[in-house]
Amino acid sequence: MWFSGKLRGPVRSGAVAFLFLCFASVGAAPAQQGTPPGVDTLSAQWRRAFPNGQVQGQYSDTPVTPSILDAPVSRMDYPLGPGDVLGISLVGAVNRIHTVPVTPEGTVVVPGLGMVRVLGQNLNQAEAQVRGLVSRFYRDVSVNVTLAQVRTFKVFVVGDVPQPGVRVATSATRVSEVVPEEGVHRVPRRNVLLRRASGDTVLIDLLRFRQMGDLRANPTLREGDALLVPTVDQTVEVRGRVPFPGVYEYRAGESLAELVRIATGGGDFPSSSADSIRVTRFLDAERREFHTFSRAEVLGEQGQRFLLRPFDAVYVAWRANYMEQKTATVLGQVMRPGVYPVVPGVTTVRELVDMAGGFTPEASLLEATLRRSRSQGDARIDLARVPPELLNRTEQQILQIRTQGDESRVVIDFPRLFVEGADAYNQTLQDGDTLAVPRRRNEVVVLGAVLQPGVVQHAAAQDARYYIRLAGGFGRRADRNDIIVLRGSWGTRLTAREATTIHPGDMVVVPFSERRNWLAALQTTSAAITTVVGLVFTFRALFPDDNP
Repeated sequence: MWFSGKLRGPVRSGAVAFLFLCFASVGAAPAQQGTPPGVDTLSAQWRRAFPNGQVQGQYSDTPVTPSILDAPVSRMDYPLGPGDVLGISLVGAVNRIHTVPVTPEGTVVVPGLGMVRVLGQNLNQAEAQVRGLVSRFYRDVSVNVTLAQVRTFKVFVVGDVPQPGVRVATSATRVSEVVPEEGVHRVPRRNVLLRRASGDTVLIDLLRFRQMGDLRANPTLREGDALLVPTVDQTVEVRGRVPFPGVYEYRAGESLAELVRIATGGGDFPSSSADSIRVTRFLDAERREFHTFSRAEVLGEQGQRFLLRPFDAVYVAWRANYMEQKTATVLGQVMRPGVYPVVPGVTTVRELVDMAGGFTPEASLLEATLRRSRSQGDARIDLARVPPELLNRTEQQILQIRTQGDESRVVIDFPRLFVEGADAYNQTLQDGDTLAVPRRRNEVVVLGAVLQPGVVQHAAAQDARYYIRLAGGFGRRADRNDIIVLRGSWGTRLTAREATTIHPGDMVVVPFSERRNWLAALQTTSAAITTVVGLVFTFRALFPDDNP
């Protein structure tokens, strides 16, 4: 016989007949039909745990599919139903393990022993039922019932969702897993109606779950549930300094305090928000009224009593410059480039360089620059983005001046500041300033109509023509009267007469002379003469001279 253990005397003969009937009814177990390759079963797990055959008897090879759960199943709270798979282990005088499903009628068949009804019971109650059945046949046998696999069932999702209809769920599936959290207008779902098969209804606020992590606003599903998702018609808004600003679906009976808690993620207002919250409310299609609260009032009793209406808007202001770090950046040839804290209007360039460890031996003070970032509140119009035909004469001149200069650059005589130490040039810094110190270049660039354009060695106290000679001299088409010098430190455009001395990093440009097309000029002149003569004859024809 396949089982071992001592049967109690009064039931021994009847038990054999009963077991025979049980085997006849459950002998064709699903495992005999073959388990798909790669699918684990509870009996296979026990065989791996007892490789030497300590576990005797018959195994039911119902496949065990891992379930995706967000929390362990509670033995006290989980109600069993059709489709659940249970693991039943018998340890003691007899050692067996079975994996058995809960039948559509809500019963569990224990192979060789009988069946018990477990519909709607929790695991502890089902375990007590199985233990009572086993105790009728065996002594000193420990019984343990576990949930091997949760059941699947149908739920219905209808309303404003893509492809409404049937969804497959488990008892661990939550509403958010079958209902999109946002509608076609990107407004979060806050009025999902959950109808239980028992007739109970629950109004689901998925936004509370998403922004506050409140699982009570995202319950698990049951057999026969129906979810009705309405279209979003009425909304409320939250703007300004909150973690989750935006347009929210209006929820009847909600207070200002409750909406703000959702918009802040369940916490208090951010510390950078102002202590002034305004609510606007429509009296009709045109008129509005305004309400002002402090942060404490919003989160207190006053905010609880203030019930929202459709299309209300809540505005939370910012605290300007709240706890902002003021910094300046040093780049290039300093010992420790990086970002350093400054006090705007107080910290000087000299102090910034000292914080950066001073200049390196290769630093070029002559080409060092300090640039000031334009503030985010600068409302000046960028004329470069305006079509030229829309600019007046003054705006065109301003645009030309801006393109030729750099309005972000702070005028500093760095050699005098750091070499001579003139206190008058201790330029103070502002938040966002950037000090760039390039590597020293003892070179001058010569370009344009010269025989050998390129880089030449710098020499002290020399003018532009000296470097033109180093570059091979003027080319055949050189315009010798319009030599241009671009200062390397400023990018300023000077003539050769203005730039009496060339500095390292400067650029000397020799323009090409323009070729004149004498034939085109002659044709233009001839056409002009012909036009003038024609106008003269026309004038005389229209106004003849009557004087004799």
